[in-house]
Amino acid sequence: MRDSVNPPPLSAYAVSHHTLKAHNKSEQVRSRPGYSRLRSIRLRQPSPARLTSWLLALLAFSLPIVALADNVELFAQARSGLFVIQVTDANSDRKVSLGSGFLMENGLIATNYHVVSRQLLHPESYSLAYEGEDGQRGELQVAAVDAVHDLALVRASEDELRELYRFPLAGELPEQGASVISLGNPFDVGISVVPGTYNGAVARSYQKRLHFTGALNPGMSGGPAVNESGEVVGINVAGAGNSVSFLVPVEHLQTLIARTDPSVEQSYAQIRASIQQDLVDYQATLIDSLLAGDWSLKPFGPIQVPGELTDYVNCVGGGSSEDDDLPYEQHTIDCTVRDRVYLSDYFSTGMLELDYSWFETEELSQLQFYNLLSGLNYLPMNPGTKDDVTQFQCHEDMMDLDSLPGESFKAVYCVRAYLDYAGLTDVLFVATSLRGGDHAFSIHYTLAGVTQDRATAFNQAFVRALAWK
Repeated sequence: MRDSVNPPPLSAYAVSHHTLKAHNKSEQVRSRPGYSRLRSIRLRQPSPARLTSWLLALLAFSLPIVALADNVELFAQARSGLFVIQVTDANSDRKVSLGSGFLMENGLIATNYHVVSRQLLHPESYSLAYEGEDGQRGELQVAAVDAVHDLALVRASEDELRELYRFPLAGELPEQGASVISLGNPFDVGISVVPGTYNGAVARSYQKRLHFTGALNPGMSGGPAVNESGEVVGINVAGAGNSVSFLVPVEHLQTLIARTDPSVEQSYAQIRASIQQDLVDYQATLIDSLLAGDWSLKPFGPIQVPGELTDYVNCVGGGSSEDDDLPYEQHTIDCTVRDRVYLSDYFSTGMLELDYSWFETEELSQLQFYNLLSGLNYLPMNPGTKDDVTQFQCHEDMMDLDSLPGESFKAVYCVRAYLDYAGLTDVLFVATSLRGGDHAFSIHYTLAGVTQDRATAFNQAFVRALAWK
């Protein structure tokens, strides 16, 4: 979550204004002639039923007060173990990114990978530092990362941290509906307490993410989300607005801690090499999971195509309408794996996209229709820069598919290589058939961050799965 400042929404002002008007109206009514003052009330012995209802009401009103007191006590105890993490440009000495972090029992500070990645990837151009709640400052060094789950461990001088609070990690996740408190530095206004609700794991997602109903804002990335006992259950990672926010489960942090020896300092080259291996392992597991999924076919136009291969592949239908005023009709199925692995400010990986399109026309000639289909462009979901990837190298040819006999396709297979992560590529495949001059269909997929062997295995499974209706 990048650091930026946005004004409060207009609705916030409207609510305040409305509340003020209602209060003033009440005061005006009370000051009118004839408005009677409150009369004294004669106390009576309450009945048992009424006494019970009063006690329940008193308990209901007291619960937020108890929770508020707990939050105050928790923050007072833990605040010394919370930090603002900042990356600074070495030339201008200006902060270029901000996040949050927290001290753990092993003496390392946990945060998000995307908070520290710029300094890890370009240590000659950026410095990494922390600032404590009392204004204490110190330099940091990246100790280990898990880029797949957006986690990083950073190291400060042990002498500087010796007397500070250390956050315990939870052994299990809360029950859905439990109160959770997120801590971090929203909009660089200072370490803050954000109460919210734990709502379980995010549905239809390959990577496990936790749904936190509470307002996570830019600058809070990397801060802890704790249960009522003050144990870390997740790490702040993203907010979608309207109090829909997301946490990295603490289990991934525990895995990273288990494979990291705090007494051993890895070079940045070694840490970057670990990212590459993590990415290779991640794509292998993801593609193998897709290949083992449900490849049963669904009707689409004149053919049958695979549907939602797994519970984390999300498919939606669409198409043109009469209001589009186009000389053809188009019907589509778009399927995606939404999970992304952050690599840099301009580049991410790990996504998958499947597209099926069916076209019909009564207005275009065969040549016009062919030119229309030849002009279809599919762009990668992760644009990248010249520092991230090579240009796509494409091979175009006519091909026949055994699964769709009697039909020829114009097929394009494109590959581009990752510059910093050898062996990983993005693959784009498109095959288009023009049937009878006025009907056509196109199939496409894009894989981001795959090795050649997994890309070949997926292509073979994909083209074999198609069939005539």
